[in-house]
Amino acid sequence: MDPLVILRIAVTLVMSAIIGIFTNYIAVKMLFRPYKAKYIGKFHVPFTPGIMPRRQGALAKALGRMISESLVRTEDLKNALLSDEISHTIAKGILSFPSVRASGEALFAEQYGEKRDVVLDLLTDKILGGILAMDIGGVIATEASAAVKGFASHNPLIGMFVNDHMVAQLAAPIGERVTEFLNGDGRGKLRHALEEEISVMEEKPVAEWVSDTESFERVIVGLYRRLVSKYAGSIASQFHIAEIVEQKVNAMPPEALEALMLSVMKKELNAVIWLGGIIGLLLGLVSVFMNFINF
Repeated sequence: MDPLVILRIAVTLVMSAIIGIFTNYIAVKMLFRPYKAKYIGKFHVPFTPGIMPRRQGALAKALGRMISESLVRTEDLKNALLSDEISHTIAKGILSFPSVRASGEALFAEQYGEKRDVVLDLLTDKILGGILAMDIGGVIATEASAAVKGFASHNPLIGMFVNDHMVAQLAAPIGERVTEFLNGDGRGKLRHALEEEISVMEEKPVAEWVSDTESFERVIVGLYRRLVSKYAGSIASQFHIAEIVEQKVNAMPPEALEALMLSVMKKELNAVIWLGGIIGLLLGLVSVFMNFINF
């Protein structure tokens, strides 16, 4: 065969393969580029921006809907939260909390002291209010009267001098003084006593509050699972998964979106490019064959 014919065939096949590779390479690049629309004057250049940048909003919406409806359903979230691993991790995490003071200072920083004082004041007022509602002064007066009468009944000599009127005169001021004390200095004394008790408690880790940590852990796990079972739907609805995914994808710059897609499909897209070369080569062979037939 004439060397020129062989050369022509070789050139035809090589050029066909190159054209196929180049065409598919351009097609793949047009998926992502250009990143922005191009204009010549006021004329919008067709196929700009690339397919992915142009359809990024639709892609974000579709991904968000797919993930929220198919991949992360309420039932899936509930099952994940109720798994033994997460349940026991939560319980062990609570048991491993450091002291109340350390936890409070880590959570509230400099405001911990203020919040501690608010809690102490609230406890003091609640306890003092409960005591005053019981009319503790009146109770003490009544009990003191009963005690004096009981003592007098067993001591006839004293009983000669002690009567109900005298007992009432002695007991009533005691009850009034108790009530007066509670409304005055008693609040400060009560708050000081509470502060001393809380100071001891807040230095202890949570695990030291209970003697049977295994039983306490089971209680925590049971409570946690009941809460999750009851409020799983509400918890899932608060995540707004579809909106979060849509916002995140929309916020991605086109370059980052391209890098993300290529990290997943780079081999496949390269295969598409080389497939273009193979198809071009086959078309070149067909063209050469048709030329030989015509020849």
